[in-house]
Amino acid sequence: MSLPRRVEPELLDGLTAEDPRARRARDDLRRIHRAMATLPIALRALDSGSDGMQPHTLLELGAGDGSLLLRLAHRRAGAWPALQVTLLDRLKLVSDVTLDELRALGWTPSVVAADVFDWLPRVREPQWDIVFANLFMHHFSSAELQRLLAWIAARSRVFFCCEPRRAALPLAASHLVGLIGAGPVTRQDAVLSVHAGFRAQELSGLWPNPRDFKLHEYPAGLFSHCFLAVRK
Repeated sequence: MSLPRRVEPELLDGLTAEDPRARRARDDLRRIHRAMATLPIALRALDSGSDGMQPHTLLELGAGDGSLLLRLAHRRAGAWPALQVTLLDRLKLVSDVTLDELRALGWTPSVVAADVFDWLPRVREPQWDIVFANLFMHHFSSAELQRLLAWIAARSRVFFCCEPRRAALPLAASHLVGLIGAGPVTRQDAVLSVHAGFRAQELSGLWPNPRDFKLHEYPAGLFSHCFLAVRK
């Protein structure tokens, strides 16, 4: 089944942080992460990408409430001590409790509330060891992705993203997220996300300097599509 890629605004993106529908949608996303096995998929990719490297800095794009990064920290803080982490999202959603838990694990977090394209030109960080994104890249058109990936390629040693896979099974599953308790916002956005997702080597084709990186683009689990770029 070949679905043309279609990017449309998702309902959650138009809601304020305090809107009860947004709060429920964020709860839904945590359940969806578990249903998609996002954490083990990300851990395998990041372990592979950082093999032989001790990361000191990490940037998460579209970090949301930071819950996924916190789960990752519980699994990797011992191997990656004293990591400086930056959580970027359009809205400030990371709670003080989450930040305190990250600090207790030995990581130093900072939160940036900004649109990614407004923020990028102002960044002074020379390079991050790891740039990570989950269910974020599919929000952008191909032209926007080219801009974003060019910046990431210039500023990272390892980049990994986990996105919806644009295929028949994930599309069918997106219509059934209500079965795991998802609310109306997530029920609509899940379908839109799959239509905006990726397949085959679409992200590799947008990466600006493939000769400088090892690229691996692949399906993961039942519903995910992943892209890993490691600087040579």
